[in-house]
Amino acid sequence: MCSLKSFCPMYHNVSFHGGVFALYRALWSFLVFSLTDILDLVILKLVTWNVGDEEPLADFTDLLDLKTDPLPDIYGIGLQEVVSGEYGAYKSSWTALFNDILAPKGFCLLKAVKMQGLLLVVYIKKEDLLCATHVESEISRAGMGGWWGNKGGVSIRFDLNGVNVIIVNAHLAAHRHNSAERIEDFLTVLDTQKFRDKDVDHILDHDYVFWIGDLNFRIDDLTQEEVQNLIEKKDFETLRKKDQDHLARKAGTCVEASSEGQLDFPPTYKFDKGTDTYDSSGKRRVPAWCDRILWQVHDDAFEKITIAAELLEYKSLPFYVLSDHKPVVATFKLKVFPCQKFPAPVIFDVEKCWKAGQNVVVRYKMRKNSELMSSSRDWIGLYKDDFKHLNDYVTYVWARELAEGCPEGVEVTFSGRYLSGCRGSYRVAYISNYKDTLLGLSEEFQLKLSHKTDISILK
Repeated sequence: MCSLKSFCPMYHNVSFHGGVFALYRALWSFLVFSLTDILDLVILKLVTWNVGDEEPLADFTDLLDLKTDPLPDIYGIGLQEVVSGEYGAYKSSWTALFNDILAPKGFCLLKAVKMQGLLLVVYIKKEDLLCATHVESEISRAGMGGWWGNKGGVSIRFDLNGVNVIIVNAHLAAHRHNSAERIEDFLTVLDTQKFRDKDVDHILDHDYVFWIGDLNFRIDDLTQEEVQNLIEKKDFETLRKKDQDHLARKAGTCVEASSEGQLDFPPTYKFDKGTDTYDSSGKRRVPAWCDRILWQVHDDAFEKITIAAELLEYKSLPFYVLSDHKPVVATFKLKVFPCQKFPAPVIFDVEKCWKAGQNVVVRYKMRKNSELMSSSRDWIGLYKDDFKHLNDYVTYVWARELAEGCPEGVEVTFSGRYLSGCRGSYRVAYISNYKDTLLGLSEEFQLKLSHKTDISILK
């Protein structure tokens, strides 16, 4: 994959709604991509799970579909009720576990965001890192009058091969009688999230919109015994007609234009933890499809081009008994623009072998027509080849300002004092100060011990 934005600077100034920018976008799609069958396909795997304040102790092979060949191109994983007292998104024990699982399989954490118990992480194949641009995250507090954030939504948005994508992880108000409050929470998330991207301002401006999470919609008018009888008969259609989300969308009060796969799996809440038994406590809560994955596509965003999201699977994973909820997963096939083999905005010229403990000069060139101008606040990081995310650097140096004005390239120096303990396979990456955007990634090189390196390094 390769971002359309890397070779079409005009595209960046295009707004989804009206005006001259929309005209540019339409003209571009008409002139360059006039046939729908040239669109590329990207596989997106989404996971939502209310983990009930539990630590990650299970085998997640099935959760992440790790036996599939090939693996998805992108993972979006949304959790609810993650232990809220622990560290931020990047240091969460859940994030650390997903890093350990997916990094060896060639994935890199694109972005992570956390608000109280809500955690959303997005992973992309490392080979496609430069395809994902304009990465942002947002949070919306809805619980307790909006000041606490125990309910609400977090999102991650990015541009991918000429289309923009957003994934929203939401946890809405609980209890069966609070359907109106859930819709209010939903609208709060919609109304309060604003983005700095030139193409979009709001959630629903995106070409692809995905809602995942514990939306907490319940089943009306039925007792626990009645619902369980229908579950045993696999009469999910009768249950769906009583589903509050289905009723709300039918009434036009909750994103009626959104789509959802067939609910042909049992309700995912509420179970006795560690079992497949629905709530046996004195409350005997009525089973419900609290955990959902919805989507919306602006398929008319481009002239002569129809983008689409094809749902390949939508199911729950009932054998996970860690929580009182069952995880729900969905796999989509997304249409994006085709890869164009144009160079990244920043191209590195690095030595194939560095010596630990010795200064190293790195030369790079920045394209003149790059969307982002260079800044003295940009930086160049040194990474192990198996790095897990862009904050996972070993050391860094500040980039040169106005580098695009030097056609012969510019140089920066990594100090040997910060390389003395390094050896193995490494890369360098150019990170823009604007949204921490990745603008260039070098080929792999080796960092080895030099004869001058103190023998204590080997100990």
